[in-house]
Amino acid sequence: MKFTVFAKTVILLICLLVPILLLYTYANQENVDMVVEEKQQSSLNQFNYFSSQVDKNIEQLSLYGLTLLRDPSILHYRYMTDSTSQYEKNSIYLDILDKLSLYQSTSRWKNDITIVLPQAELVLSTMSSRTVYDEKMLTFPQPGQWQLEKGSFTYFFTDNYEWNEKPVNTGVRTVMEINFDPMNVVAMLDDFKETQGGDPFLLVPGNDPLLNRTADPELVEAIMRDMPFNGPEREGNHQLEVGGKQYLVSYVYSKQLQAVYVNPVVLDDLLTPMDKSRNMFITSILLLLVLSIGAALLLYRKVQVPIHRLMRGLQQIRKGQLSTRIPVDHSRDEFAYLTQSFNHMAEQIQELIEKVYEERIRSREATLKHLQSQINPHFLYNCLFYIKNMTQLGNREAVIAMSLSLGDYYRYITRGENDMTTVEEEIRLLDHYLSIQQMRTNRLTYEIAVPQQLMQLHIPRLLIQPIVENAVIHGIEPMEGSGHVVVTGMAVPEHIEGRKYTRYSLFVDNDGVTLTAEEIAELEREINEPMGEEIGTGTWNVHQRLVTRYGLSSGLHFGAIPYGGLSVEIRWFEEEQPHDESDGRG
Repeated sequence: MKFTVFAKTVILLICLLVPILLLYTYANQENVDMVVEEKQQSSLNQFNYFSSQVDKNIEQLSLYGLTLLRDPSILHYRYMTDSTSQYEKNSIYLDILDKLSLYQSTSRWKNDITIVLPQAELVLSTMSSRTVYDEKMLTFPQPGQWQLEKGSFTYFFTDNYEWNEKPVNTGVRTVMEINFDPMNVVAMLDDFKETQGGDPFLLVPGNDPLLNRTADPELVEAIMRDMPFNGPEREGNHQLEVGGKQYLVSYVYSKQLQAVYVNPVVLDDLLTPMDKSRNMFITSILLLLVLSIGAALLLYRKVQVPIHRLMRGLQQIRKGQLSTRIPVDHSRDEFAYLTQSFNHMAEQIQELIEKVYEERIRSREATLKHLQSQINPHFLYNCLFYIKNMTQLGNREAVIAMSLSLGDYYRYITRGENDMTTVEEEIRLLDHYLSIQQMRTNRLTYEIAVPQQLMQLHIPRLLIQPIVENAVIHGIEPMEGSGHVVVTGMAVPEHIEGRKYTRYSLFVDNDGVTLTAEEIAELEREINEPMGEEIGTGTWNVHQRLVTRYGLSSGLHFGAIPYGGLSVEIRWFEEEQPHDESDGRG
């Protein structure tokens, strides 16, 4: 790709200013990344500490359950028999309730503890509403995991981890349930927001998030929608834009609750001063670039535009538009002189090319007439010899038929007022020729089946007869027995280099001598070279006339017939023909 002077000037300016801009942008981005990284680490450390404090309180509640599960009073009560006195049962029952109240009061969080003894159908709980045994109490989730259900976090323990909905049948003797109010977590979220900032919340899978009391619901919804919290990372940071503001979102996984603590912090206040400095520098660079391009544009108008006009004029001359002229500028500079010189040169080239073109046309017409005039005289000698023999034999009808056919044949081929004819007239000439050959020998039969749509096409005269003559002389006569010649045609639409053409083909098939693939390739090579002694005048004549007049891949094309013989295609192309549908051969 070649660049203009203006393009090179602009590229040079860009190459000078862009590196400066890139270096500053890189340095500024490094500073921003460093500040953001420090903020990320600080925010994540603070949130990790908060998460550990919450999990510590929850872990303490879990330990209460494990301790109570192994308490001697509960173990004693679980294994009582019917022989145990009622007084002893009541004493132990009250002792267990005192211990439940003691454990409940030692935690900073509001919580409740419930113990279910399925075999004794007994319920001990810090909640006054849960004192009556119900089998529904035995239907609970997997133990050892905190679950958020019915507005509270619940944790189950049993003395046997193998159970179904009826623990009595699987040996479960004790079920312990600990729950606490989610508002305990909300209170800690409020404290964290007040001391450390942000907008923290707890995301519990399968439930609505637990928000601090002053949380922004739209921000929480955007974070839940755009951030994946189900990945393998247990903690990390993520930047997010919500409502035109940049947020740094820190998240930490809670092992106790199997949930995620999330805290978004606004980054705009931290990055705004750096953004202002960066924008001022970029504006200065862009202003300098605009001024530089303005100077380059002035140079473009005074130098590049005249050069472009000269180049465009040269390209048009190269394409053959010899009438191209460039408007002369009134300024008296070097480019005005070059423009006047170009116009003078184009005028001289146009005169010279027109003269050469006229000579080429006359030369081409002379070549066509010369090729058309090359007709084999031996055919006439053979016909006259046939008339002489038939006269000696007294076959008056054969002499008359031969004379009439021969007269019509030579009246057509010697008519020189027009070098073009129609396919119909060529077929009529071909019928005369084949009739003459049939009279000369009894071994020839023929069939002409050219579609009617091809009959009125204009083609050069004597285009088909030389090919048929070669089929008779070189294809059928060397063979023993009779031979058959078939002449067919077809028309096929084609698109070549974006232009619409119709390919016309006339096929001359004979069942005589069969050529090998090497012989056919040699024959096609010879018709495209200057005529020599190895190839007949008629074949070379027809091929050269088609190539000279129609171009593209027009000419003769050869192919062997599977059952024996040779097929010769006479092909030519015409642009934008009205007949788009192709016909089959014959």
